[in-house]
Amino acid sequence: MNRLSELALGLCVRTENAVHRVKQFVKRRLRDERGATTVEYALLIAVIVIGIIAAATYMFDPLKEFFKDVVKKVKETAGLK
Repeated sequence: MNRLSELALGLCVRTENAVHRVKQFVKRRLRDERGATTVEYALLIAVIVIGIIAAATYMFDPLKEFFKDVVKKVKETAGLK
């Protein structure tokens, strides 16, 4: 075999081993009750993050205007404008 074929074969074997390890990991997690708790927490965190992103998106313009007004009033009070 030439060197390229040996490298390709080695890569293929390592990939198969990695896939096998991932499958075994997933099987263990599916049988393990702690895995279910982890998934539940991950879903809860995902929902919270989505809520934060939605709120930030919804509130962006009002907050932007609020802080513009605050800066304007501070500048006027300080005599900078």
